[in-house]
Amino acid sequence: MSQECGDEWELSKENVQPLRQGRVMSSLQEALAQQDSSSHTAVQLKKQEFESEIRFYSGDDPLDVWDRYIKWTEQTFPQGGKDGNLAAVLERAVKALNEQQRYYKDPRYLNLWLKFLSWFL
Repeated sequence: MSQECGDEWELSKENVQPLRQGRVMSSLQEALAQQDSSSHTAVQLKKQEFESEIRFYSGDDPLDVWDRYIKWTEQTFPQGGKDGNLAAVLERAVKALNEQQRYYKDPRYLNLWLKFLSWFL
C-alpha cells in the first residue's frame, strides 16, 4: 500500500462500517479518495446504470442484478449512511423478490434478507 493510500485509510478508518464478508481494499481506497466532483459523478452514473438495469431487466435471474447492486453499494459507500442508501436498496430488493419462490433456497436471497434485517437489529 502506498503512503498516500495508507494516509487516506488512517484518516478515515473509524468512519468505515465493517462488513461480515470484509471489504475489497482497492474498492475501499477508491471510495475513500472520492472527494472530487468527477468521482462523485462517476459513482452517480454507475448507480443510475444499476437502477436502469433493474427497471428494464428482462432476463431470467433478477436476483443477480440486485446482488451486484448491493455489493457495489457496500463497497462504494464504506461509511454507510444516507449516501449509499443501502437500507432503501435492500428494502426494494426484498419487496421485488418476495414472491419469487425459486429464490427461497438461494444463498444470495438469504444473504439479502440477513443484510436487510441487520439494519433493524
